[in-house]
Amino acid sequence: MDKRIVVCDLETTGLDPKFDNIIEVGLVSLEMGEVTGKFQTLINPGRSLPLKVKRLTGLDDSDLVQAPDIDALLPQILDFIGESPIAGHNVQFDLGFLASARGVPFANNSYDTLELARLVAPFAASYRLESLCNEFDINLGASHRALDDALATARLLVLMLKLAGQLELGVLMQVAKLLLEAASGWNGAFNDLVKERLKSFPDKKISTQAYWSRGHGGDGKNITARKDNYPGRQKETLEESDIRYLFGPDGPFAEVLPTYEYRSQQEVMACCAAAALNDERYLLMEAGTGVGKSMAYLVPAVLWCIKNKERVLVATHTINLQEQLWFKDIPVLAEVISKPFRAALAKGRQNYVCLRRWLTSLESQHQPEEAAFYARVLVWLTNTGAGDKSELNIIGGEEDLWLGICGEAEGCLGMRCPYQKDCFVQKARRAAEEADLIITNHSLLFADVKAENRVLPAYGPLIIDEAHHLEESATAHLGMQFAQGMFNRWLGIAGKTMARFAEKAPPGDWARWSENLKKSQETRVEAAESMRLFYKLLGESIAVSISPADNEYGRVSTRLPCRDPNYGEVVVCGGKCIEVLRRLTDDMKQCVELMETWAITEESWAGYARDLGQIVHSGESMVDDFEFILEGRDEDFVYWVDMAFSVRWGVRYCTLMAAPIDVGAMLYERLFKNKNTVIMTSATITVNGSYDHFIERTGLRYIQRENLVTSNFDSPFAYDHQALLCINRDLPVQGAVADNVYMESLEHTIYKLVEVTGGRTLVLFTSHRTLREVYQRLKPKLETLGVCLLGHGLDGSRSRILEEFKQDSRTVLFGAFSFWEGVDVPGEALTCVVIVKLPFMSPSVPIIEARLEDLARKERDGFRLLSVPQAVIRFKQGFGRLIRSCSDRGFVVVLDGRILNKSYGRQFLRSLPVKNHIRGSIDMIITKMSEWINSDNTTNTW
Repeated sequence: MDKRIVVCDLETTGLDPKFDNIIEVGLVSLEMGEVTGKFQTLINPGRSLPLKVKRLTGLDDSDLVQAPDIDALLPQILDFIGESPIAGHNVQFDLGFLASARGVPFANNSYDTLELARLVAPFAASYRLESLCNEFDINLGASHRALDDALATARLLVLMLKLAGQLELGVLMQVAKLLLEAASGWNGAFNDLVKERLKSFPDKKISTQAYWSRGHGGDGKNITARKDNYPGRQKETLEESDIRYLFGPDGPFAEVLPTYEYRSQQEVMACCAAAALNDERYLLMEAGTGVGKSMAYLVPAVLWCIKNKERVLVATHTINLQEQLWFKDIPVLAEVISKPFRAALAKGRQNYVCLRRWLTSLESQHQPEEAAFYARVLVWLTNTGAGDKSELNIIGGEEDLWLGICGEAEGCLGMRCPYQKDCFVQKARRAAEEADLIITNHSLLFADVKAENRVLPAYGPLIIDEAHHLEESATAHLGMQFAQGMFNRWLGIAGKTMARFAEKAPPGDWARWSENLKKSQETRVEAAESMRLFYKLLGESIAVSISPADNEYGRVSTRLPCRDPNYGEVVVCGGKCIEVLRRLTDDMKQCVELMETWAITEESWAGYARDLGQIVHSGESMVDDFEFILEGRDEDFVYWVDMAFSVRWGVRYCTLMAAPIDVGAMLYERLFKNKNTVIMTSATITVNGSYDHFIERTGLRYIQRENLVTSNFDSPFAYDHQALLCINRDLPVQGAVADNVYMESLEHTIYKLVEVTGGRTLVLFTSHRTLREVYQRLKPKLETLGVCLLGHGLDGSRSRILEEFKQDSRTVLFGAFSFWEGVDVPGEALTCVVIVKLPFMSPSVPIIEARLEDLARKERDGFRLLSVPQAVIRFKQGFGRLIRSCSDRGFVVVLDGRILNKSYGRQFLRSLPVKNHIRGSIDMIITKMSEWINSDNTTNTW
């Protein structure tokens, strides 16, 4: 490592050095791991600071007005740096600003601690400097200031290099080789570490093969065999008294959890779940926020497993809930329930690394991005016990690289695999097969349904949480799609694999082998060109048939076949693509056949044959889906294309899709028909107190009514005392007035609401276009109030802006559809939820349009039976963002007057847990809000 390194951190007015300015510089001189010098200065940017920067740094315009400008300070900065290498956290950001100020790029070597942390600390939850400092107990100043951050980065640099030095020598050498291929600035440092280690242990045997087995379970000899239930065996029923004892005020939960609160709703819900298990019934349960529904079904599920030796499967929609069950609820249950039980978290094979495919991938030369990713995987494998990609914090294009090393079923050698003993997929499968309770997600549940129950171990009772997503999940997973990105990935993997095989010397038939590989690569190029033409023609055909209003920011969904008279040319071109792709898979099959012949005498070729065979199988499946969608012959399906394009770049992505119109019938035939006990729960299943919509849409209408039980459990929260529901009567309906008039009215209304709340407001939109326009109008106005505005898709990822929103009360968050649920902000960080419009799905969305047409053909009212119930459920989800604990208090303001003026509006109001509301002009609402803010916590004042 270099003798002297300068660690740099800058504070700036924004992210773009072309338009933004440096406001503070912090430099630290680091020698032999010790700080030997510091430099810090404020810089006058010649402009006002954005509110977000003021909040972040604690600096104000008055702090900078007397500071020199960058030109005056640049000589001192450059003198401190000299010719030393420059390090920083995301150092290219800092170098970009310094180079812009200087006028020429730096020739100094650079080291990025973000890259190093991702490499040597692959298990870190986040690689933001603040998060890493928290994780590794590095002191970081309270405010985001340059010198504090530079000092923290220097300490992080020393610590990360120490972690790197602790890697096994063989791993260290292989990482150094990969970093060279990646053209990483850290290659030299890792080579230095290798040299130091070789000096210390010159005669030590170097191993690079067995690093993954440390801490790994292996052969599973100590696993106790399950004794699964068998036909005819008398089942043991659950006793209601046992359930009530566990949940009682002085029961085991109260002993284990210091903050436990007895909730009668939770106890009764658990008893209902137990009764459904005993009687082999279908049970639908709506449980309001705060009931504790996950424990209410987990307790009887585990007791059932223990008593009857029958496996229970729990499926959630979101990863967040799946992880809550696994990491939080199951450990608590293990303490509460005195008898032992086994639980497993079931994920698809693609979530686990395949050791054989991984080692094969290491054999050849790599592109820089591949080498950088493989270096991370290499270090991760020295510590993982599960081989699960969720530990790796994968980002961006790394997902594509992961697909080349994950445990795909078609590429598995099974018992013939030399790494079978250490296989992560097999370890996960054994855990699932030996489990009493399996936690999984809707995606894997439907993958199992689609594969005729060959994905998950056999199970008895099924529990579906977040069940309001059931129709949506089944639609997504029981349909088909042909995605441009997926095709390009497949084509790239096929090309790289064949190029790697071309480097290997075959044991025979060399001429035929070379000819087959050459022919395959030529057909691959032809396939790429034919698909490029197809996407071009499809994009042109769709662009003709849509209006500017439909083309929201270059994204569009269009039913197939589309209305353009030239669409026939698209179909003909697609047919030619299918012919070429089938020729490509046939060409690759011939290569597979040769390798299978050689595998008889040389075992290594068996793995190569399975790898290429898996690519062929994936390609054939993909082409089958492409053909199914393009031909569109099955009248039980709806066909459409999702596309994004721009004038400059043309088609940016394109996905052809097909989905069953009546997913309920398919759900019944493939899932419910063969299950005795199914428990479904959610906070939002009913519409106006009725389960009819859910039963109709999910195929439960085919279940005998005496076998279908429903139960409702109200939230323990006192909504009429904790929440004030306000409905604005004077905002015009969008579409009934000129668009600019509506936008001005909406801007004015939201501004007045924020004036009262001072921030702490979540505004829920149904349109990204409306969100963006109001954001642009309001952002400068809110900043004059000292309120920061964060926009969905404008200020960072969903998780990032949610975290920012929670950290500062004087913040407003604009969110689109994904923010209507799954947002949990308890406490004073959120005191107002604004619902801009009732969340109706657009009838032009292909799957909605097809289902409305299907209902119309059956002479049924699609708006009443489909559109309104869907909107009511989403509306209930949006309302539920406000009150997340018994101490929360705040407002929900609805700006859509249709809730009062339309006959269907009563269904929205009756579905909410509040009995009262106020209605009137925005001025009257604001007056009532002000009064309510100043009232006590026990009475409302409307």
